[in-house]
Amino acid sequence: ILEEAESLHLRALELVERAYGEDNLQTAKHYGNLGRLYQSMKRYKDAESMHLKAIRLKEKFLGPDDYDVALSLGHLASVYNYDMNLFEAAEALYLRSIEIGIRHFGESYSGLEYDYRGLLRVYSELKDYEKTSRYSLKLGQWRFLRDTMNVDEEANEEWSGGRRQGGLVQQARRPRPVTEFLELFFLSAPSTVGSTAEQESSR
Repeated sequence: ILEEAESLHLRALELVERAYGEDNLQTAKHYGNLGRLYQSMKRYKDAESMHLKAIRLKEKFLGPDDYDVALSLGHLASVYNYDMNLFEAAEALYLRSIEIGIRHFGESYSGLEYDYRGLLRVYSELKDYEKTSRYSLKLGQWRFLRDTMNVDEEANEEWSGGRRQGGLVQQARRPRPVTEFLELFFLSAPSTVGSTAEQESSR
């Protein structure tokens, strides 16, 4: 199955390069897909090469601090951290991804969990106990922010969602455009190969 997926991704990359040339964002997207696929196939040097190409193109067209760049940084960090034991290289990528994520979305951004967990593994492997403690605290603070945010959202929904009709309180349905789009997409789209089960399946 993975070999078939590779063949399809390479064919798609060939078509995009033929249509638009190598330097474009669509090419970067396919490089990233191949990078995650090669990580699943345990072809780690190939995965590294694809992610580096994706990062280069995204930085060129989107700028070095774009959210999409941070996603690719996190994917490459995962390869270095979990598969290649390049912990210092992984650390630098995680820290940069965290900086971009906080700048765009704040301290409670959901994607920070993966970077914090990745750093905890890095510092554990490097036996840097001071930084392990520091980022354990940061992860705990992130969880507190997320829990607080979820409680606030539930309270707001309970307050604004109820409406009275015919003497009965009915819960108003809040719009969920992103959730509904994803549900429709995954129901209608063919299954695809994800990234490693350990970390990077979703950011």
